[in-house]
Amino acid sequence: MEQPAPQIVVAADEPWSIELHAVDPIPAADRHGSPIELFRLWIGANVNYVVLITGALTIVQGLSPWGSVAAILIGNLLGCAVVGLASIMGPKTGTAGIISSRTSFGQLGAVLPIFISTLAAIGWFSINSVIATEGLVKVMNMLGLPASTLLSGVALLLVLAAEILVAIYGHATIIAAEKFVSLALVALFLGFVIVILPHIDWGAAAAAKHQGGLAAWLLATGLIFSYPLSWTNFASDYSRYLPESTDWRRIAWAAGGGQFVALVFCESIGVAFALALGGALTDPVGDLPKLLPDWYLLPFLLAVVLGSVATNVPNGYTAALGLLALRLPIGRVASILLIAAVTLAFRVVTLYYGHAIDLYERWLGYVLIWTGPWISIVVVDHFMRGARYSGQDLMRWGGGSYWYRGGIRWQGLVAFVAGLAASLLFSNSDLYASPWMIGTFGGTDLSFEAGILVSGSLYFVLTRAKLIGRASA
Repeated sequence: MEQPAPQIVVAADEPWSIELHAVDPIPAADRHGSPIELFRLWIGANVNYVVLITGALTIVQGLSPWGSVAAILIGNLLGCAVVGLASIMGPKTGTAGIISSRTSFGQLGAVLPIFISTLAAIGWFSINSVIATEGLVKVMNMLGLPASTLLSGVALLLVLAAEILVAIYGHATIIAAEKFVSLALVALFLGFVIVILPHIDWGAAAAAKHQGGLAAWLLATGLIFSYPLSWTNFASDYSRYLPESTDWRRIAWAAGGGQFVALVFCESIGVAFALALGGALTDPVGDLPKLLPDWYLLPFLLAVVLGSVATNVPNGYTAALGLLALRLPIGRVASILLIAAVTLAFRVVTLYYGHAIDLYERWLGYVLIWTGPWISIVVVDHFMRGARYSGQDLMRWGGGSYWYRGGIRWQGLVAFVAGLAASLLFSNSDLYASPWMIGTFGGTDLSFEAGILVSGSLYFVLTRAKLIGRASA
């Protein structure tokens, strides 16, 4: 295991002080840290109840226990590898991950993926809060407060306040907080699986008929893959402070490896949770009292709230950077407060949606459709240009290396749209079910494979001569 670098205090980015940088490229004097920080960050951000539910969904969709474990291992191996690769641009550009889009889409063309990314971050911010708020309401009920609309509203505001406060402090505080949160959550999640194991009827699980075969397994693997994929537009936000000379392989292993450990850990527990419920998961929070005794229900509900908040802080931080990447004339703190105001209204709707599991599955389908094509283009662009970027031109509007013709790099947009079309053509999700996939492929889902392969390979073909020549210059 890599040893952490000596602690370097940087005034612009100290824990529990408000971060001074926004999306401007981090100057060399403020670069600090080691890839091992990313390993701890991605564990802290991904040990949470939402991930546990993601693992449980593989059983709900009809997979056997071993089929679920295989889907979890393979889906996360692929997804976390992409997260690792999505982290390597940070030290080279010194800025937020989504701004890397400007090199492959052009300054004006990049508005499209940046806008979609910002909506995705706000959406995650809202969806994760549903479970956090429900968990906090249950805690308040156990402490003697009667259920009411007012109580739900107070819980919602408390969750929002905790998330926004840490996000305002920024990068160094998020890194420090996630490290300590992960230790508490791992202990509580281990206790959870110990408590629920006696409820599992292993004989019934082995004898149960599992439907769908390979089609269902591919669908579940895509669902698992979509969760780490949803973090790719966030990834370089947390590596951008590392020195530019940091080896990209160490960054990729640390970020992808930390997330892989956390996701496999939680999703495997989710499989056990679904089996203990007999394969019927109806209410993520409401089902907990069916298995947990009162003495453990309260601390675990606190873990649900804490884990959801820990996951949502990076969502809020990245959503704010996304607004700045859209060139809104506001500062980072003001952008976070604006995200809070917009999200509050959206959260009220999602909180009373009534079907959290359905909403979550639809959101994962949405993530698959657009994120795969986007990240494949950005990663291919990174290697084709030899990891060479101009920080000054990344921030320059109306000229420079990344303005291209009329502000748009048409090769990037064409590859992106083609990837979106391929994702939809090969999709069978709650978001969109392609008649071709249902009629010809037995109802499976190959959307992420199609989107990534089509967009990445097409971008390579369209830009090969120019970018490879530049990288070798």
